[in-house]
Amino acid sequence: MRRSLSPGLNAHASMLLWALLVALSFFAAAEVNPTLDALPLTALRLLLSGSLFLPFLLLRRNGLPGGRALLAHALLGGLLALYFGSLFEALKHTKALDTALLYVSVPLLTLGGERLLLRKPVLQRLWPTLVAALGALALLGLDNAHFDTYAYSVYGVGCFAMALYGPLSQRLKPWLGSERSAASVACGNLLAGGLLLALASTLGQRWEGLQGIALRDVAWLFYLALTATLATFWLLHRAIHWLPPATVIAYSYLSGLFALLLQSFWLHKAPAPLAWAGAVLIVLGMLWLARLSPARTVTA
Repeated sequence: MRRSLSPGLNAHASMLLWALLVALSFFAAAEVNPTLDALPLTALRLLLSGSLFLPFLLLRRNGLPGGRALLAHALLGGLLALYFGSLFEALKHTKALDTALLYVSVPLLTLGGERLLLRKPVLQRLWPTLVAALGALALLGLDNAHFDTYAYSVYGVGCFAMALYGPLSQRLKPWLGSERSAASVACGNLLAGGLLLALASTLGQRWEGLQGIALRDVAWLFYLALTATLATFWLLHRAIHWLPPATVIAYSYLSGLFALLLQSFWLHKAPAPLAWAGAVLIVLGMLWLARLSPARTVTA
């Protein structure tokens, strides 16, 4: 008998939670002392996130990944290291909302990654993605965004790395192991990224850049590791099992919308009327995209 079986969390519903956590992460990252060196700080964040997965994986007694899996984790971890390092660096020079809205380029880039790496047709999903992107651009223009060439260039490289992450995860799935859980894959990638950044920090003698770290910074770092890294990458890998990578990453458009609404709430400043038009476009585009990308069914 054929019936629809949903994962533990419905793919689309879980990505709504992902979008909110990503939006909150921009504000939380901005609370960390900007004078701290982004490289070792990001290394600690990724290592802490991966380590939080380990107790659950050890209880399941998962075997250690083989050689090809370790190489795949190194490649994917390198993309994560590049993304998170660029985010911390960009936030030293621009606002949290600016980075949140620049992130909206990632779904369009991910569509290109799907076409290039997975040979999937993407034209049908391009149109709703563009609708949502136009809405996000409206929000960017209407909130008096501050354009900083250096910050946008640095974070742009990170966004490109994140755009490759989903399609490359699917391309390397035979290396990672088809039976690996989302938690196991996310754990390996986060630990690999953290180790690469820790090595780079050691070679560059960058750990001294954390001498001014305070207890408040450690608390924010733990929050980012737990909710904005561990939780989001577990949700992302879980959703990629059911939905195309570009559709999953497209929920970042809602992150931009959530970021604007959160900033408006904290600053007690209502969005401009035209900003609501952008919000409508984002919602319409995402509903259209979700209809084109229903969660896959499995046979029972």
